[in-house]
Amino acid sequence: MNQGEKKIQYTAQQNGPEKEKKYLSILNNIHNGCIQTDLAGNYIFLNDAVFHIFGYSRREMMGMNYRHYIDKKNADKVFKAYNKVFNTGEPCKGFSWEFTRKDGAKRWLETSISLHKDSSGRPIGFIAIVKDVTERKQIEEKYRNIFENAQEGIYQSTPDGRFILANQSMARILGYDSPEELVSSVTDIACQIYVYPEERNKNIKMMVQEEFAENNEVQFYRKDGSIIWVNRTIQAVSDENGKVRYYEGLVTDITERKKSVERLRSALKSTIQAIASMVEKRDPYTAGHQRRVAELAGAIATDMDLSNDQIEGVRMAAIIHDIGKIAVPTEILSKPTKLTVLEFNLIKIHSQAGYEILKDIEFPWPVARMVIEHHERINGSGYPNGLTGDELLLEARILAVADVVEAMISHRPYRASLGVEAALGEIEKNKGILYDIAVTDVCLKLFREKSYKPI
Repeated sequence: MNQGEKKIQYTAQQNGPEKEKKYLSILNNIHNGCIQTDLAGNYIFLNDAVFHIFGYSRREMMGMNYRHYIDKKNADKVFKAYNKVFNTGEPCKGFSWEFTRKDGAKRWLETSISLHKDSSGRPIGFIAIVKDVTERKQIEEKYRNIFENAQEGIYQSTPDGRFILANQSMARILGYDSPEELVSSVTDIACQIYVYPEERNKNIKMMVQEEFAENNEVQFYRKDGSIIWVNRTIQAVSDENGKVRYYEGLVTDITERKKSVERLRSALKSTIQAIASMVEKRDPYTAGHQRRVAELAGAIATDMDLSNDQIEGVRMAAIIHDIGKIAVPTEILSKPTKLTVLEFNLIKIHSQAGYEILKDIEFPWPVARMVIEHHERINGSGYPNGLTGDELLLEARILAVADVVEAMISHRPYRASLGVEAALGEIEKNKGILYDIAVTDVCLKLFREKSYKPI
C-alpha cells in the first residue's frame, strides 16, 4: 500500500468510509489534476485526471516527481514556485510550464500551489492543482506571432495617455529600437506622439459614444522629432460597467503615399494654372475672373466647414470653371456691346464644352462635374441640363454663387461694374429660388459681417 492510499485509509478510519469515498469520487471526477507531494516534491496522492494529463499509469507516476518529465528550464521554474510557497506560506496561482507526456508530446500546464500543513501547522508538503492549457497556449502563440510580425503598428494605451504594450512595427514606425523603449519613454501620448494633441482628445470624446474611430489620417512625431503621416484605427475596450479600460489601435505609416499625393496635387495645380492662363489670354476682359471666383468660393467653403479636401477641390474647379470658353469665338467673348440671343446661346455652350475637356482627367476632386453645373440653378432654370436642388453638387452650388457675385462686381466689355451691393442684392433676392440658401447666407455674411474684400 502506497503512502497516498495509507493516508486515505487513515482518514477513512477517522471520518468514516462513506464520507471518504464521496470526497475521493469528487476528486477523481474533476477535469483538473490534483497532486499532493511531500516537501521533496515526491507524489503522495494523484487524482485520475493527472494520469490522463500526463499519460502515465498510477503505478508509474507514484514513483516520480515533476523533474522526471520536464527539462531543466521548466524544472527550475517549478522549483522556484515551490520554494516561494514554502518560504512565504502564500499560494502561487496560475503559473505556466511545459512538460513532456509519456508519448513524447509537449504540453503546457497551468498550476496553482499551496502549502500543506499538519494539525500543528507544520509544513509537510504541497498541494497543486494542474490544468492542461496547451490549446490556449497554441492560440496565444499564434496571435503573438501575428502581433509581433505584423507590418502594421499595433498598440494598447491607457485613457490618460501611456502605452500598455506595442509591437515591433509600432516601435519602428515611431523610430524606437524596441517596444519596451517605446512603452517606457512615452508618458504622454497626446503631447509626445501627436503633432496636434487635440486630435487624440477629439477621438476620445467621439469614442465615448461610438467606441470606434476608423481610418483617421493624423500626423505623429517620431523619436527624432521628424513628422510622419499615419492612418490609424482605434477602439475603446470597456469593462462590464462601461468604463474604458484601455484603447486598442492599428497604425500604418502613409507618409510616402501622402508625399506622392502631394506631388501629384502640386503637378495638377500647375497644370490647372497653365490651363487658366490659356483661357484668360483668349478673353482678356475676364482675366483674373477665375482666380477671383476661386478665392471667393474657397472662402465660402471654408466658412461652411467643408473638409480641407473639398475646399481645395472647389478652388481648383473654380480656377478653370470657364475653360470651355476656348470653344467660343474670341470676337464674341470680347464684344464691347450687348450680346444677341444667338451669341449668348454660343456662350452658354462653355459649361458643356468644359466638361468634355475635363471629364477624362483623373482629378482627386469632381472637377468636371463642378464645371458643368456652375450655371445650373436650384429651381431648374439653369443650363445645360436644368438640374434642381439636391441634384446639384454642393461644391457646384458654391461655385455658382461665387461666379455670379464676382461677375457682377467686375467690369465687362459691355458694362461697368455693378458694385458689391447689387451683387449681394441679386443673390439675396433669389436665395432659395436660383441659389442655395446656406451658400447664399454664408456669402452675405462674408461681405457684410466679416468685411470680405474681392482681390
